[in-house]
Amino acid sequence: MSFAASDLAAKCPDPAGPGYVAAAQTQFNCSSARDLVGGAGEREFRARFDFPTDPPSAVNLPWKNIKFEEQAEAYLGALLAYGIKDNSDPSIDWRIEDNTKSRWCHAPWFHNQRERLRGMTLERGARIKELHSGQKSQARNWAVGFYNDVGCYSIGKVWKDQAFPKTKDFAFLDGAYSIKLLYTTASVAEVPYLTGSKEWIAAINNDGSVERMRLLQVDIAVRDTNADNFSGWLFGTFIYDAYAPGATVWEKLVPVGLMWGNDPDLTSQAYEERGGTPKQAWLNPEVARKFFDLPRHNLGLHGRVNGPVDNFKAACLACHGRALDWGRAVLRGTPANDEANALLPLAPSPYDDASVKNYFRNLKPNVPFVAGTQPLDFSLQVSGGIANFRAWVATAFPQESGNTSDVPPYKFKSDGTTSFSQTPDPSIMRASERTPRAGGNEQFIRGED
Repeated sequence: MSFAASDLAAKCPDPAGPGYVAAAQTQFNCSSARDLVGGAGEREFRARFDFPTDPPSAVNLPWKNIKFEEQAEAYLGALLAYGIKDNSDPSIDWRIEDNTKSRWCHAPWFHNQRERLRGMTLERGARIKELHSGQKSQARNWAVGFYNDVGCYSIGKVWKDQAFPKTKDFAFLDGAYSIKLLYTTASVAEVPYLTGSKEWIAAINNDGSVERMRLLQVDIAVRDTNADNFSGWLFGTFIYDAYAPGATVWEKLVPVGLMWGNDPDLTSQAYEERGGTPKQAWLNPEVARKFFDLPRHNLGLHGRVNGPVDNFKAACLACHGRALDWGRAVLRGTPANDEANALLPLAPSPYDDASVKNYFRNLKPNVPFVAGTQPLDFSLQVSGGIANFRAWVATAFPQESGNTSDVPPYKFKSDGTTSFSQTPDPSIMRASERTPRAGGNEQFIRGED
């Protein structure tokens, strides 16, 4: 079974003209190509891609003078206050196109995965008892992310030509910042600390029908040169807690933790036999204690920082260090995809110390997780968007595959027997059939981290 470029763009506007360039531009500018059923009176999501063309000012960033290793909680507080200052205003409510006080953007090329009302994409689901001891059913989790103007500037450089993106030497400037809101279908009856949380209606079902969801988690990432001795990035996470003090949802966001390094030597042996704990992170002991008796035990591997939605065998910073461009499409169902998944695991094998050390390396922004690929500076949103673009090109315009990358294509061992541009898969851009993989059809942001 195969399909044409028009099938992929069926729910987006018609291209302005014939040929590859017009089709690529239409795909780029499409906010959502998913179905919508119901949601009467709800406003539809509109992606914002008006990236700054000049480097924005990054002075007076509120976290820059806070020593994160000594004042992690204060650093986290400054990051959160910055992200919600304008966007959480009820008159905006994270519709960033309405924000006239500060400039924010979305990452491109997730239109086939973004639901139509809030632009959220599928995240890792919450297994039974991962969120609370009373959780008796699995929960679905969806999320939407935003970049500040400094981050948008670098993303805009990649996509200056929407048909021919440039990832070579990609890097964010100091002060680049992203914030992600994660919503869940988990009920208050099963997860009581969600009582009173912020609710959104979102078209998350495969047929486009809507569900009511609750804010569970907020993730924040920032490029900070003060952390250059580690990886140059800090990742923090918050959880909504109905029992926390505060009058608003935002005041009830409790810090889970902040990490600036991966503690590469914190292996299972070090953790279990020598009582090792993370040194390059701060984890809120009050939050950690609430999850310790659940089957997951820790939020991140061996006490590293991760959110309640995330894979407890991984951690925020390490997972995002996997962001890269293969320089080519990696299509599901091909031998190359199998190799990619092995080279770029969603999480390490916890009891394979070599695997743990490899996964939790303190990579620099210009060092890729897989040698021979182009690193994308800890942005799974940029990485996922590029992967989706390359999969679309390989499927809809295979003759352009070799012309649309400015970095060398990665050579897999299987390339001698299988051509990556000759095995289109009809599920490439179909979010309803998506399972977490390292290949070209996956949602950015965290997948299984």
